[in-house]
Amino acid sequence: MRTLSKSKFISGVQCPKKLWLEWYRPELKPPLDAATEKLFATGHEIGKLAWLKFPNGKDATPADYKNLSVSLGNTKIWLEQGVETIYEASFSAGNAFCMLDILHRNQGELWAIEVKNSTSVKDYHLMDASLQYWVMNEAGFAPDRFFLMHINNQYIRKGEITSDLFTLTEITDEVIGNQDFVGDKLKELGQLSLMETEPEVSIGLHCSNPFGCDFQHYCWAHVPENSVFELTRMGAKAWDLFNQGIQRMEEIPEDYPLSDSQVLQLRGLKFNETYCDAPAIRNFLNAWECPLHFFDFETIMPAIPVLDGTRPYQQVPFQYSLHVLDENQNREHFEFLASPEAFSGGNPRKNLIEELKKDFRNVGSIVTYNKSFEVSRLRELAEAFPEDAEFLQGLIERIVDLYDVFRNRWFYHPAMKNSASIKSVLPALFPNFSYGDLNISDGMTASDSYLGAVQNCEALDLELKNNLLKYCELDTYAMVLIYGFLKDLDGTNDERK
Repeated sequence: MRTLSKSKFISGVQCPKKLWLEWYRPELKPPLDAATEKLFATGHEIGKLAWLKFPNGKDATPADYKNLSVSLGNTKIWLEQGVETIYEASFSAGNAFCMLDILHRNQGELWAIEVKNSTSVKDYHLMDASLQYWVMNEAGFAPDRFFLMHINNQYIRKGEITSDLFTLTEITDEVIGNQDFVGDKLKELGQLSLMETEPEVSIGLHCSNPFGCDFQHYCWAHVPENSVFELTRMGAKAWDLFNQGIQRMEEIPEDYPLSDSQVLQLRGLKFNETYCDAPAIRNFLNAWECPLHFFDFETIMPAIPVLDGTRPYQQVPFQYSLHVLDENQNREHFEFLASPEAFSGGNPRKNLIEELKKDFRNVGSIVTYNKSFEVSRLRELAEAFPEDAEFLQGLIERIVDLYDVFRNRWFYHPAMKNSASIKSVLPALFPNFSYGDLNISDGMTASDSYLGAVQNCEALDLELKNNLLKYCELDTYAMVLIYGFLKDLDGTNDERK
């Protein structure tokens, strides 16, 4: 019978087939992507920072995770000696083991503290904490109180990071209430580990709850292309259809109730049909004022604030691209990319504002794609720099949203499928333009690449700098192209070829 860690236990709770595949078919699991590796690294860094709240503890972190005997032994000895705080306290009981982030004695009580990099308590946090309580209790060291230590999203950095970055939420009652479930589930998963053949589990909502499954490509291999799951905003309806044997979008009965957006997508698939509400588009665009400013921010969103005056997970702009198009269709491009070194003792957000003042003209609409993002960043800048609030508020009042044309389905092209994002719209209208040709082709990669330089206090190398600039520039150039296409629906557009 295999031993269960808390991560394996959570996998088994989500789906027994997922756990069995992790044990017996690990070769099916794709390699960790950069985003996942970064998430793990962030979690490790936050775990170490959490020690600041309970300093001077003894560290039971194992030197070899394949051999926990030393960690288990040290934990037992230190508990018997009355050590006040133990980091990575290790326990084993039955077919399970756990390592607790922080074990702390407080006025005669034994506190179990699990650290998470989220800003609130999630259901799966309660479940893995419940397993930890079960193991500790069975091992003879039941904690008096159990806490989740998570990020305090109201914390504002001022100088060095302090323990106020974290907040404690007690979850003792919830954890104790789950003990019968944990005991029964451990028995069930223990038997699962003895199975020689893969368990039969149908695909379902559990495939993505609470996490996307690494084995979805394997379990979903029978799901056809253009399945009902690809129809926009279908939600539970897609499962209803799939479980009835209706798997492809083309198989959906004509009398099945669909939204207008879903009908457009379905007709686009069946008949390669493009839809255009030209009067709505014309009225929308004609309300814009020249010169047009096509504008886009790039941001970092670190769990641990890297800049004074910012909160955990706050979107901090470090770059922008701006294309200005006058009434004669003359186009100029402006760009800004903060120096990563400026985040260490400098003022990169103030530098960005000063560049905005230089690059924006006093009149003319500011075109964004999903304006809520740019509006929110400008408002945050106005709050942080009240001396510039009037200028920044003036920009906000001029913002219009090109996304509305596609979100409202005034225009739909079959190649957009179920998405109205700019990364779907651009290649649908201009096949020769694609983000896939760039070394940095999405905002997450841009953000992570830049944040790495900030955290290491190092200058951008020339290749990374150029890649960041090219990516952000394409975002605003894409808006210029799309705008031109919409204005020229009845004419021609050479750049569309």
